[in-house]
Amino acid sequence: MKTLEAIVTEVDHGNRVWKFVLSQWKAIVKSREQMRQCFKRQEVTVNGELAEVTRILATNDVVQLRFDVRAAHKSVYGKEKLGVRYEDEELAVVVKPSGRTMVAFGFMLPYSLQASSAHVDQEAQGIDVEELLIEDDDEAGEGADNDDEDFEIPMNISPAVGIQRVPCAIHGLEKAANGLVLVAKTVDMRLKLLKMFRSGEISRTFRVICHGAWARPTIDDQGQQQQQQQQIPSADTSNASVDDLLGAGSVIPIDSTLEDASFIQSIEVVQLSHSNEAGHLSTLEIRPSKASMGVNIRRYLMAAGHPMVGDSGNTRPLKANRNKGLMSALVKMEFLHPSKETQTVSVEMEEPGKFEQLRIREQKARLKRKADERDELRRGGLEDAGENYDRKADLPIAYMVGEKDFCGLRFKVSPATLIPRPSTETLVQAAIDYSQNLPSPIKVLDVGTGSGCLLLALLHSLPSSSSGLGVDISEEALNVAQINMALHNMTNRATFQHGDLGNLQASCNIFQEFNILVCNPPYLDSSKATRLKKTFAGTEHEPSVALFAEKGGYGAYELLANSLLLDWQKRQPAAGETTKETSCIMAKGAYVILEIGSGMGSRVREIFSFMNFERALKDNQDSERCLVFSMPVASAVVDADEKME
Repeated sequence: MKTLEAIVTEVDHGNRVWKFVLSQWKAIVKSREQMRQCFKRQEVTVNGELAEVTRILATNDVVQLRFDVRAAHKSVYGKEKLGVRYEDEELAVVVKPSGRTMVAFGFMLPYSLQASSAHVDQEAQGIDVEELLIEDDDEAGEGADNDDEDFEIPMNISPAVGIQRVPCAIHGLEKAANGLVLVAKTVDMRLKLLKMFRSGEISRTFRVICHGAWARPTIDDQGQQQQQQQQIPSADTSNASVDDLLGAGSVIPIDSTLEDASFIQSIEVVQLSHSNEAGHLSTLEIRPSKASMGVNIRRYLMAAGHPMVGDSGNTRPLKANRNKGLMSALVKMEFLHPSKETQTVSVEMEEPGKFEQLRIREQKARLKRKADERDELRRGGLEDAGENYDRKADLPIAYMVGEKDFCGLRFKVSPATLIPRPSTETLVQAAIDYSQNLPSPIKVLDVGTGSGCLLLALLHSLPSSSSGLGVDISEEALNVAQINMALHNMTNRATFQHGDLGNLQASCNIFQEFNILVCNPPYLDSSKATRLKKTFAGTEHEPSVALFAEKGGYGAYELLANSLLLDWQKRQPAAGETTKETSCIMAKGAYVILEIGSGMGSRVREIFSFMNFERALKDNQDSERCLVFSMPVASAVVDADEKME
């Protein structure tokens, strides 16, 4: 039981007590359902009296919460029971699902495993299980590299530490993984199993999916296998010959020079399948040595250039598999029964269904992409190159044919311009939507225009009275934009000229009171350029100035924000003035529509906080891709340098 107390201030005067509990102790009472359970268990008092959910609070009321952590966890996890694969009077092997921590695991054990007699466990005395339970809820878990939840905590817990009323897990699994867990039902058996686990007498086999494929070891002049440096990086396997790769049934040699190699006993290939993103996916069975943890396997595979598929530390996600958990499961366990030495306990489980779903999804995506590539090459008159095209090694198809579709229109492109992406079409749609709020004629400014596709596609969808200006620092890119302007008969509506987003005021003809600004700035982190070019196929051929930015990828946003802030400040009247007439780049209340990278929304909103934030939009991959702001009509002058800090 954990007792918490707070005094009501004027801020909460007149509020209902349930709202106060949620806001005051949100680190513990994490949802409305948990809050309702607190009142149901009669854990909330006001001024020493039991409180109803609807109680109205007054200033200086004393609210007390006597929070029963065990009951709270049992109410959340107790309804889901684990499958038992083996059980006798002393031990059991059960299946832990993904998404459940080992602390929550104890509440999910079936009744037959919870009904054993109470035993005092002297090793566990002094451990505050309530703190463990609360801390466990506060941790994200899946992104950590140290795997505290994977091993160290389960060695010391059942959820009734000190008095073992609930069986105790002998080893752990990452929150994002699922698989077999060995459970001791008595203190004596726990000590025996822990000793066996630490000495490597309990054999475990993990089924995992990792990026790429391994090359077959070659034979040197002395007939020895060349095992080292024979791995084909995951980015280079899509067109490799199957005969050169280790397929089902092959044993992968352990590279003793790699990190955590001492924790790996054996690796065998279960299946080799194609992947749209990684070239190949290898499904492996890995037997760790002794009491190794899941993190040791992840570190070894990462060091080998074949990271496990997942969103945890030392893993790498697939675009189609983000937020789908860790592709790791403990599927086999075998050991001699400590009390029945002639009996071998051998337990297996099938691989999780998400494994096969991932393989099928990746293979279908690859087949579709290959078909699209052949169509693109055929459309560009290069059908002979279709069968042998390698997107990892060859020039991007858009550069080979010199054209790319965007918003249903065909645009010329070159290595001086970015290749238009479907996700950028989100900006065009956002601009079209917000143009409905604007009077005609609409003026559009495209900053960093590149091939001009963004501006021209937008003008194509706006009334014929609308016009636009595209600026870019690359003369070569502007030449391509001019060609596209003529190609789409926009010479009377569009203009392209040299301009720098960090100093828009220096551009010619820029002070036009534009109603809409669209910008797809460079936002990849320049400090990671080398790695990112290897990760994202084709980007090594695109102009770096259009891809990468300083300050973790936020540099271009800061430069643009500074230009727009200075423009806005021009409009602000000086002391004693009521109005100030001056030509500005942006009109009052104009919309600023920006493309952003994954996870960048919060920081970009901070950078443009002098504007009014309108909304965020997602692309066709369900990623936040576009932010819409509106220029303030009037406000106090803000120091630009201070705003950029």
